[in-house]
Amino acid sequence: MADPLRILLLEDTPADAELNERELRKAGIDFISRRVDTRDAFVRALEEFHPDVILSDYNLPGFDGLSALELVRRDHPHIPVIMVTGALADVEAVELIHAGARDYVLKDRRARLAVAVQQVLSAEQGIRARKAAEEKFRKISESAQDAIIMMADKRISFWNAAAERIFGYSAAEAMGQEVHALLAPPQAQAPFTLGYPNFQKSGEGPSVGKVLELTAMRKGGEAFPIELSVSSTRLNGQWHAIGIVRDISKRKQSEEKLRVSAERLGLTLSQTVDAVASMIESRDPYTAGHQRRVATLAGAIAREMGFSADRIQGLYLSATIHDLGKIQIPAEILSKPGRLSPIEFELIKTHPQAGYTIIKNVEFPWPIAQMVLQHHERLDGSGYPQGLKNEQILPEAKILGVSDVVEAMASHRPYRPALGLDVALQEISRYRGELYDPAVVDCCLALFREKRFSFDSPSPK
Repeated sequence: MADPLRILLLEDTPADAELNERELRKAGIDFISRRVDTRDAFVRALEEFHPDVILSDYNLPGFDGLSALELVRRDHPHIPVIMVTGALADVEAVELIHAGARDYVLKDRRARLAVAVQQVLSAEQGIRARKAAEEKFRKISESAQDAIIMMADKRISFWNAAAERIFGYSAAEAMGQEVHALLAPPQAQAPFTLGYPNFQKSGEGPSVGKVLELTAMRKGGEAFPIELSVSSTRLNGQWHAIGIVRDISKRKQSEEKLRVSAERLGLTLSQTVDAVASMIESRDPYTAGHQRRVATLAGAIAREMGFSADRIQGLYLSATIHDLGKIQIPAEILSKPGRLSPIEFELIKTHPQAGYTIIKNVEFPWPIAQMVLQHHERLDGSGYPQGLKNEQILPEAKILGVSDVVEAMASHRPYRPALGLDVALQEISRYRGELYDPAVVDCCLALFREKRFSFDSPSPK
């Protein structure tokens, strides 16, 4: 339950004070009151009684309403004063309002007194709430690590301590300045100027409600990266932009270090895979050369299909060692000039599983071991070693499978001469959608027939 209203009556006539109180009770206002009629008593009541509102007569013996207003305005400006007086000239009424009275009520119209008190208190509550909100915002903004900048009519209207630290301008230097002319590089100022008229009308713009990474300028002219979040608010009929700015210089430096580290790691990874491929080449030149050409074609197909650069790299590396498992197959079988026996062919078919076993515990950023394992799988389940079908096969393995077939048929092998590229492309066209993924086949055909792809093309590493 709310505490009763505390009303201080500055009134030398007890009857008039009683009439004032009667009007308030009739309106259902819960209050306690104290009446005083001298300056000294008034001053003591301000300090001891702590009134919520003052009802003051205009003329008192040795003390008047204007003097009371001046005293309250000087020492207790938060306490509203309503003058309750007899006849009052217009000039006097204006003078009272200018002196700080919140309202005045003529004694012959006391019925209006309760309404005047309620309106003044409501307005006072609004003022206090606004001041409290402003003080809360000030405290938050001053303790914030990010710059908080408010702009009205292109000019800075609020500038917190973090903005001083980040940009190097004191609040005195920044306030009233055009924000973009002060903080933005020259090339960023024109778009703002063009878009500002629309912001003035609607509070909307290309930056409002978004988080952007931009370049800003410090006081000395140094450019540095920032993260900017912009919102809009309407105050006193005018749109204001509020920007929260974070200096991301350290974050960018860390990102650059990570990028360089990742590039070095990627280079080391590629070199390691190349070393493995070279090891295979020293034992079986046909297999090693085949792997490099398959990797070149697989990377080109993946690029044609819209794969990301990172995903293409993973596919390229897996293709470079996709026949790694053949290292466990006797060299005389791999280089046998004649047709393989059924037992020898079954032994050859173990190489995807053998390659997978060798690298399955290596923590690549991509599923390279699975690509190696699946590169002989086919859409209809006729492949090996697992007999996977359709969506069970990785997209990269589907690309690797087509690339493997095309290169193998187009190139010379110990057990047969090259069949030629045309025969290889006829093979994948014939079994498009049955053995080989249609999208992969289409991209492969387009590369050779329309874009003049060659196995000697630069690799996508």
